[in-house]
Amino acid sequence: MKIRLNCLNHIFLWLLLNLANSVNCYAELSGNLTGTTDYIWRGYFKSDGKPVAQANIDYEFKSGIYLGSFASTVNFADHGFENRSTAEFRPYLGFAYKLSDDWRFNTAWTRYLYDGKIFGQVADYNEFYFYSHFRDLLTINLNFSENSYQQNHMSLNTEITGRYPITDSIEISSTLGYNKQKKVLGYDYLYWTSGLTVYFSRNIGIDARYYGGIHASSRKEDILYPHWEFHPHVVDNRIVFSISVGF
Repeated sequence: MKIRLNCLNHIFLWLLLNLANSVNCYAELSGNLTGTTDYIWRGYFKSDGKPVAQANIDYEFKSGIYLGSFASTVNFADHGFENRSTAEFRPYLGFAYKLSDDWRFNTAWTRYLYDGKIFGQVADYNEFYFYSHFRDLLTINLNFSENSYQQNHMSLNTEITGRYPITDSIEISSTLGYNKQKKVLGYDYLYWTSGLTVYFSRNIGIDARYYGGIHASSRKEDILYPHWEFHPHVVDNRIVFSISVGF
C-alpha cells in the first residue's frame, strides 16, 4: 500500500509528536475491535450495505494530547474500476481540555487514507474536528475538510449527539447531523440515528441502531463532476448491529 502524505502533513505530524514526547510520560493506551453489519458514515454507505471489520487504538497523555488510528474495511461499489480501495485508515492527533466538571473540549486532526482508489481516483484527504461535551450526556461537534476526497472543494459536517444511561450497563443515544458535501458528492445529507447499547462487561458491548436520512439538497445532473462517479445515495431506514471488544 502506498500512503500519500503531502509536506504539510509531515510537518504537522512531526510537531505534534515532538510536543507529545516532551510532556509528562504518563499515558493511557486503549483500543477496540468491532464487527458491524454496515459502515454508514454521515448519511451514506462506505460498505455497500455489507458487513465490515473495524479497529481503533488510542494513546492519551496526561497533558490532554492524544493520538491513534482507526481502520475499517470498505466497499464503495466501484465495480469495474482498477485498484479499488478495500481498507480505510484514519490516523489522528488531538488535544482534550477540561473546561469544568461539566464541560470538556476536544480538537483534532485526522487524515483519511485508502489502500487504493475510489471510482478510479486517489481520494486521501485531511479533516479537522472540534468537539464540545456536556458530561457524558451531550456532544456537539463540527468538522471540516479543505479538500474533501481530493475533489478541490471544502466539506462541512455538524452533529449533535445525546446519550442517556438507563442502567449501569444499558444506554440509549441519538444523533442528528448535517453533512454538506454537495460540491464533492453531489448531495448534502441530513441524517439521524437512534439506538441502544448494552455492555456485558467493561470491555464488551453490543449495539443496535436505526439510521435514517434525506438528501437536503443536490446538484443538477448537468453540473455534477463527470470525471468522478462517486455520488452515494442517502441511507434510509436501515438497522445496523455491531459488537465491540475493547481493552
